[in-house]
Amino acid sequence: MMIFERQIKGIIAISIALAIIPFIIFISGSKINYKIPEFSNQFPGKIAIEIVENNKSKGIYFVAPKTSANQLLKSTGIGSPVEEDLILNNGMKISISSDSNNSSVTVAKIESSKRLALSMPLDINQATETDLILVSGIGEVMAKNILALRSKLGRYKNIEQLSECKGITENKLAKLRKYLYVEK
Repeated sequence: MMIFERQIKGIIAISIALAIIPFIIFISGSKINYKIPEFSNQFPGKIAIEIVENNKSKGIYFVAPKTSANQLLKSTGIGSPVEEDLILNNGMKISISSDSNNSSVTVAKIESSKRLALSMPLDINQATETDLILVSGIGEVMAKNILALRSKLGRYKNIEQLSECKGITENKLAKLRKYLYVEK
């Protein structure tokens, strides 16, 4: 097979372009000032807070422990300061409703599906059947058994009481511990 002069020139041109591209990326990459947004890092020690304004989620923010609601709202530029400032706890949902005259702020817990996605456990004394079904290893029947036992007990005092449910062995309980807890 014969290689023609035009083919050789083409190969040389492609080789030069491929040699120059990394150099251009290296030079231009140093001029890009990329900064990770302040509240986007999820790492140990941070707490997760969801902000909802006028029924539209503004996102989940990761802040340092002992951060107040006003500090977070001021830093994000969402909503106005809360009259009664409060220290944020992991898994809080701050809902801001505002109209032309006034605004109100309510605090609740992040929905179960989001809590599980953030590796946050659910309180078995407040979980619904739908919430429990979201947990890996719990189906409809086991969720109903857990709720039936909760009704019988009034409330769970500790996570070990789950072993009284049909189908929850010691191994199963060990796996469920990372998804469920009992709030004191």
